[in-house]
Amino acid sequence: MTFFWVAKKVHWSDSDAAGIAWFAHYFGWFEDAEEELFAATLGRSRQSLLDEIHFGMPRVDASARYHAPVRPGQTIRVGIASTLENPRRLRHDFEMRDEQGTLLANGFVRVACVDLATFAPRDLPAEVVQVVNALPRAAARQGDALPWV
Repeated sequence: MTFFWVAKKVHWSDSDAAGIAWFAHYFGWFEDAEEELFAATLGRSRQSLLDEIHFGMPRVDASARYHAPVRPGQTIRVGIASTLENPRRLRHDFEMRDEQGTLLANGFVRVACVDLATFAPRDLPAEVVQVVNALPRAAARQGDALPWV
């Protein structure tokens, strides 16, 4: 699986009373990686595309597995790999690693596509398919220079 990566510095505000990253923040970091993927492959934000074409991308399934604690002050890498499951749904797989490459967490989200006026299912726009198809090229161009979120 080919991943597109972003870098994230974990802040004190990301942690809970135990001094580790609060579990729900992982999903936000997954979303940050998705946002940067849209920017890297389309040269524009996901939101601008949603607004222009008037469609939504609700999450219909999500999961995360936590392998090691993430602490304030750490720099982590969040990777996204995307696949089309059918014309109306895609899946984003995620990995989170520390600077030494240790797997900290992994997960996925399944994303549906709906018409915003009716919330009825619709096919993914060509631009979203382009994001998925362009991911390997965007990942290959990254080298060591990762976008920060």
